Amino acid sequence: MVRALTGAVLGALLAGCANPARVPSKPARAPTENDAVPMSVPEEYRWRPLSAEAGARTFSRDGIGDPYGAGIAYPVWLALLETYPDELGGTVAGFQRKFGFLSAPLPESDPDRAVPLGFHLTVDPNTQVSFVMMNCAACHAEVLRLPDGPRLVMGLGNKRVRMHDYDAALMRIASSPTFTTERLGKAARRAAHRHGATWPPGSRGAIVDASVRGFRERARLRGPDAIRLAQGALPGRVATIESFALALRTHGAEISIGATPGYAKVPDVVGFPYRKTFSYDGSGIGAPSTLAVEADFAFGVRAEWYETQRHIGTSLYLYLRSFSRQLKYPGKLDEALARRGQDTFDARCATCHGHYSGPSGERRISYAERVIPVQQVGTDRARLDAVSDQFVRAANALPLARGLAEVVPTGGYVPPVLLDVWARGVYGHAGQWPSVAFLALPEDQRPQRFIVDAEAAYDLEGLGTRYRLAAPGADVGPGSYLQDATRRGYGTGGHPYLSDLDAASRRAVLEYLKTL
Repeated sequence: MVRALTGAVLGALLAGCANPARVPSKPARAPTENDAVPMSVPEEYRWRPLSAEAGARTFSRDGIGDPYGAGIAYPVWLALLETYPDELGGTVAGFQRKFGFLSAPLPESDPDRAVPLGFHLTVDPNTQVSFVMMNCAACHAEVLRLPDGPRLVMGLGNKRVRMHDYDAALMRIASSPTFTTERLGKAARRAAHRHGATWPPGSRGAIVDASVRGFRERARLRGPDAIRLAQGALPGRVATIESFALALRTHGAEISIGATPGYAKVPDVVGFPYRKTFSYDGSGIGAPSTLAVEADFAFGVRAEWYETQRHIGTSLYLYLRSFSRQLKYPGKLDEALARRGQDTFDARCATCHGHYSGPSGERRISYAERVIPVQQVGTDRARLDAVSDQFVRAANALPLARGLAEVVPTGGYVPPVLLDVWARGVYGHAGQWPSVAFLALPEDQRPQRFIVDAEAAYDLEGLGTRYRLAAPGADVGPGSYLQDATRRGYGTGGHPYLSDLDAASRRAVLEYLKTL
């Protein structure tokens, strides 16, 4: 009766990674394989006037997709955490720590209903069962550890989140002989009772059966590759193209994963109002309201959802198009040095990264999106090469995206908009440079093995995340990770434009970047 019901496990660039589950709205009779998939439209997803405000709610609170296609029943989700503590953390707090999710304010001061930031509990109107959904904030929100205390910044890329680890954990669970309908059903009943969650007898059996069947089918289609992607992914990185490729398999595409994944860091959305595309290489083109939700569209949210709920994607695009955030640098500024740095920046960097002030010094942003050939910029090309001919053919053959979005290889990378750049470390399309000061080093002087202290106080002078050289046998420690630049995909070479400046000019440019 059911074919899939898995969680939305790959966040805002990869959110909604689920196949539609056939959960009956009237579970009194035994459903069959020919039953139509009901479309669940919870109250908060129903028609709202188009607005950036509605899009902000989608981004940071509600998410996209119907519960059967892009969610996990709340009792089932709790049961998974508690039944497989080594894989999923055992509790909501343990789940957050294990996968790098942030804490969210408790809904209605009820700790038993807590879910991480970027997760949302919605009520399915067909069964009254709560489902766990995901939204953009699961990946696109970060906490900066500043001298005056931690600061939650919406839109900033989370550099701790481990989406591939979450996906791989689910795949291992689904492949385990202990993962049975009977065991999960009993655990879900216990969890629902402890947490006061609605779990009606007439629906629970079908939902649990849907969950088990769906996870098993997902593991069959993508399990080994999902586990392999997790093995090479650093925190805050996602193999975006490879994850799309795995999802295309659910649409019948025969597509393989290359030997070297093209990992990319979770981006800051602050530059999206100035972009025509949202990817690091500019390869995804099409209708803006489609590009805003294309990860969801390709990774399991049903086409019918967009046909009946078009306002959600449109409002999300309006929000991203109007996104505005200015983080004032919290340290001391040398204004004279910054002015000298601006002169150098405008002469040497602005052609690619844009101008940020008008003739009278007022804030005025002028940026034109362009692709810089990889041969010119010299950065690691693994992410670029992930857009293979096979992937392009499979993605562009997807009927549900035809006429709305298309993949066009570009041969290079798009220089980012630099608003709030001082707060956005790690840097580079793969997060290969922990700080701007690291990037300012000549290529042959950039460390090749170093430990990134993701939980440390933010480096306000170096503009980025703190790091230290990795001595043989060094203890990485909690909240940190080892980065090896000799691995393809994480190479620290390229972009010599800052390091080519003399030392005084480099210092001045760094000072200017603090003002953006």
